[in-house]
Amino acid sequence: MDFYDRYCQLCSRKGLKPHSKSTAELIGISNAAAQRWKQGNRPNAETLEKLAKFFGVSVEYLVTGYEPRAREVVGDDPETEDFLQLLATREDMRMLFRTAKGARKEDIELAVRIIEDLRRRGDE
Repeated sequence: MDFYDRYCQLCSRKGLKPHSKSTAELIGISNAAAQRWKQGNRPNAETLEKLAKFFGVSVEYLVTGYEPRAREVVGDDPETEDFLQLLATREDMRMLFRTAKGARKEDIELAVRIIEDLRRRGDE
């Protein structure tokens, strides 16, 4: 997967169209930028920062497809890495992701279940 594919995937996760003018305005980029990316060009450092902030991922993820924190935590466990990548891309779970460094998958899953239970209790 290259940069453009990751950009499209991130847009899709937010329910946005990669080439729409409204998406470009939300991110703060030109509408023509995505067309250039589709042709194989990459954004400059300033645009990468905007994209990373908007999508809640690292610049490294945009460029390489790997989130540095996830690699530090999980090593070679692809199942756990996928789980942490999901957490990293959900805004409501970012704080949990930052605190998960060094935690096992089971510990992270337990924390998620506790948070979800607390939310349900708050709704009662």
